[in-house]
Amino acid sequence: MTNFKIIPLLLMCFLLINCDNKKKNSPSNKNNNASSSPKENNTVDDLVINPVKKKLPIFVDALTTLVDIYKEDDVINYKYEVKDMSKYALLLPTTQDTIRDKLLRTYCSDNDEVKQLKHFFPNGANYHYYIDDQEIIIVELQPDDCDED
Repeated sequence: MTNFKIIPLLLMCFLLINCDNKKKNSPSNKNNNASSSPKENNTVDDLVINPVKKKLPIFVDALTTLVDIYKEDDVINYKYEVKDMSKYALLLPTTQDTIRDKLLRTYCSDNDEVKQLKHFFPNGANYHYYIDDQEIIIVELQPDDCDED
């Protein structure tokens, strides 16, 4: 499957956005995610989430489109819409294993973009796959998953 080309693109965006020294003080960002400090949330939103959201939808391949990205409990969440595939095909263990293996390989790679991603989202990354607005599978990755051999 080539539907994972978007991951390196997003990781590169995180690195490039992190180099931006411009501060944003928009009033609309002041009340986001009241459970954490507003300054911290605005920084992550401004540096990582919002720039990617502005580019959505992002067509990963003929079957997969990234339609949303958001932070929840220090986890980055990606929402993908899958077209022209039945939910049963997506639920096959071999399909899920292939998806997880490719995501894990990228998530566990030792490069600066991934390190930045893990810094901003220390609790991991979740990949949600939807067909016709119905969530079919979630692939959850955590930093500890990279320690497994």
